[in-house]
Amino acid sequence: MTTSAGDLVRQFSHYSDLALAQPVVVTKNGRPRNVLISVEEYERLKSRDQQAFLAADTPEEFVADIQKR
Repeated sequence: MTTSAGDLVRQFSHYSDLALAQPVVVTKNGRPRNVLISVEEYERLKSRDQQAFLAADTPEEFVADIQKR
């Protein structure tokens, strides 16, 4: 689903409801600029970020599990 920024402003409630089921790409001057997503999807994506870390910062228990394999 894609909409212009102007249309989003005029019909925010409509696009807000659509974003509960699927991302809504918001364009400005014909180019994608933002994405409107549900809070649940945002939290899911943020939880994945929290699982990532630098290799140098790998917790020792993970290193031990990797070395066992």
